[in-house]
Amino acid sequence: MTAGPVRVALLAIAIAIGGLLLFVALFNGPDTYGDIARSSGRTGAAFRTAPDLTWSTDLIGLTDLHARTLAYVLGRSAELPSFATTGRPLFEANERSHMADVRGVFRLTGYAFVVALVVIAGLVRWTSRRERSRLVRDASVVAGATVALIAVVAAVAFDPLFLLFHETFFPQGNFLFPADSNLLTLYPDEYWYGVTLRIGVAFVVAMAVTSIGLSATLRQARR
Repeated sequence: MTAGPVRVALLAIAIAIGGLLLFVALFNGPDTYGDIARSSGRTGAAFRTAPDLTWSTDLIGLTDLHARTLAYVLGRSAELPSFATTGRPLFEANERSHMADVRGVFRLTGYAFVVALVVIAGLVRWTSRRERSRLVRDASVVAGATVALIAVVAAVAFDPLFLLFHETFFPQGNFLFPADSNLLTLYPDEYWYGVTLRIGVAFVVAMAVTSIGLSATLRQARR
């Protein structure tokens, strides 16, 4: 089968979903968290342990809290972090409820990644060998351009897009917290800006490299 517009669009969607989720997995770890914190001048933070008490930690402690929170979100741990000195949960009840929902969303993204891979493999497999490179190149261009456009919009309107994302995936509305909440202390705006930028840039660069490489291959084939 040849590479028509519908086939290109379907492959672009599958590549965007699979590729972005892959880069989410690559950039959600403690190394990225630490790099973003250092680049924003963040060397530590203070967490509320009671209405009038706080517990302070340095960047190593913050990175450890992120790693333990991520382990819960990814289903590798049954519990969210607690304060070692008191055993009290790091997050309040509404924060824990939201993180449980985040854990559920991450579980669904695992299924979405597998579906995206199946769609990519199927579309490539059922496209004629002569048209296969052109299909992947065109889909890569569409996927990269679309994500680049979204990134430009996010650069000037990050907060509305961030809110739209949460309203879409967490319609129950349990994602709004006071500015001094422990969840926002662990994950300030700078973290979300930084990790989103890394994911977006990495994906666009990957699509650019793929499309340029395949374009060169197609030119050679025509000769």
